[in-house]
Amino acid sequence: MRLFLGRSKGISISNTRTIKLQLLLKQPWRNPKGLDLLRKHAHALGITPTAEGLTTMSGEITKDAFETLFKTPVHEVDAQPPGDKDFGRSGGAVSGDLPVPEALAEYVESIAVASPYLRL
Repeated sequence: MRLFLGRSKGISISNTRTIKLQLLLKQPWRNPKGLDLLRKHAHALGITPTAEGLTTMSGEITKDAFETLFKTPVHEVDAQPPGDKDFGRSGGAVSGDLPVPEALAEYVESIAVASPYLRL
């Protein structure tokens, strides 16, 4: 897995709420060339890559860019405090099924909003 520690040259997200995305590559593109092409096309759509593996890429997009690109609202969820059986839940965003934008359709099988995580 490669992590992108610095911000990419995409949109500025320093003071804007971002949505975390997970992109699953189609089988023929699960290689370094496919990841390079996906990174380039994702940037053009306002998605800033944050990490990648052999089959997936994670990224961030601003809330406004998300709603423009996917034509669907995103719903923010608050962090939850610790409970009896866990240490709480992170805040974040949730959304229904997302359409794969035409510019990514050749390379991407599916796109999902990364779910808030449960602290165990």
